[in-house]
Amino acid sequence: MKSNERNSEKFKIASREAFHKSLELLLEPILTLRNGIELTLENELICFYPRISVIISDWPEAATYCLTYKSAMSKFPCHFCLVTRDNLANINLTTDEMELRTPENMSTHLNQKLENSVCIESLYNCF
Repeated sequence: MKSNERNSEKFKIASREAFHKSLELLLEPILTLRNGIELTLENELICFYPRISVIISDWPEAATYCLTYKSAMSKFPCHFCLVTRDNLANINLTTDEMELRTPENMSTHLNQKLENSVCIESLYNCF
């Protein structure tokens, strides 16, 4: 594969889609549990529901999971919040100025076709 093909927008989108589809296949047994998992521990039956609570990652990996733009030069480079690039180091921001990237507000931007305004990719995400 030529270098310019790997840098094309079509290749980048296909790579993101393949990553999230692979992740969905890996997590499918956990994500589709309806009745929990029965585990015998010291002769006692325990029913539990596994949950993915934390994925340890660095900044580029977190951007991949969250489908946020990977460029540090984007308007909102943080995968966790919607603080502008110019304000990321501002320690005097109020909580009103630190909007979190919640599933609800990201879905709203996607549904309104405003994903570019918050620097997110419009692709399927199994989360």
